[in-house]
Amino acid sequence: MFLQRLGLPRMRGHAALVLAFLLDALGTGLYLPFSLLYFQRVAGLALPAIGVTLTLATVLTLPMTPITGTLVDRFGSKPLVLISQLLQGLGFLGYLFVHDIPMLFVMTFLVTAGNRVFYAACTALIAEVAGPDERDRWYGFVGATQSLGLTLGGLLAGFVVAFGGANGYRALILANVLSFLLTTIALSLHKTAPRPRPQLAITGPGGYREVLANRPFLVLVACNVVFALCPFLLEMGLPIYATETLKTSTLIVGALFAFSSGLVICMQTLLMRLLESSRRTRSLAIASLLWLIGCFLFALAPLLPGFLLIPYLFGTVAVYTLAGLIANPTSMALAAAIGPAHLQGRYIAIHQFSWGVAAAIAPMMFTLLYALGPARPWMALTLPIIVAGLLMSRLERHLSAQTLR
Repeated sequence: MFLQRLGLPRMRGHAALVLAFLLDALGTGLYLPFSLLYFQRVAGLALPAIGVTLTLATVLTLPMTPITGTLVDRFGSKPLVLISQLLQGLGFLGYLFVHDIPMLFVMTFLVTAGNRVFYAACTALIAEVAGPDERDRWYGFVGATQSLGLTLGGLLAGFVVAFGGANGYRALILANVLSFLLTTIALSLHKTAPRPRPQLAITGPGGYREVLANRPFLVLVACNVVFALCPFLLEMGLPIYATETLKTSTLIVGALFAFSSGLVICMQTLLMRLLESSRRTRSLAIASLLWLIGCFLFALAPLLPGFLLIPYLFGTVAVYTLAGLIANPTSMALAAAIGPAHLQGRYIAIHQFSWGVAAAIAPMMFTLLYALGPARPWMALTLPIIVAGLLMSRLERHLSAQTLR
């Protein structure tokens, strides 16, 4: 009962599933912060070529998300999650043998394709395992678990690289491959049967045509592109903005991201419990308002005197992170609630596709706008955020009470 008051979902029988999420995030946290450095310093590749290759692989694997949705509706989500782990593990193992751009592209394609399959299938798996009244809690809990794994992995990776040199980078890749293997084993041990899937999943008509005819859902997906751009912009833009424009040290940047991760770990599940009585669309509108405030605060940061800048940045990151704590699990739970059971995999896949679109837009958006002026990326995001917040308010009248709560 105490754990439920903290916003945690009922996890009886799901220990292996929780362990799988933690292992997956831990492995990603070990490798992700040093991925570009590995290809540059150990594999000996030029940084611009690395960036183009990674972007190309990201764009070309976008179709994997809707394909995964179709396969989930036909075969269930768990087999797809297992396949995603094997694809990523094989790709990361291949990174040890990358010494040219074609090999980098092949392995990155495998890793990115596996990543696309994982997020689409994993989100559907949670929707299958969790009761409709606990999906917000489960998505929040998984987000907090992944943040914990990423943070621990990143801290450990720093020590490994500092003392291991080139072999340290290779050790991180091998550790990540091991994490995929262990995650696969943990998922295989998760024996709790998901809720039965209707036969329509196999024989029923409609498919993506029916999904794309659902206008309220498409509005949610379009708004979620904006919601996804916000955290991507923070992850990508804050290090450059803080060090080049605001003249802070990289230590401050690291502390800001650690602070943000700490908020996710400590507050995510409790916040979901506090929002359970609110309508999901209104929670998303509140998140939009918080992101709007955060963007204005970041844009105004260069005007502050130096002695106020550091606490100001921590406060701004807190506001920005709070918006993500509200929006990310709420948007996923709303997408799962809108979709009928026999098409839930497709609905969730299209919702996850919006994250892929945002991931493709974010690098170009930030670099081009930052070149025009350091505050431009933050200010350019304000109008889409306002529109998304207003659309969430209007969407409320087109959804049932059961879907909204």
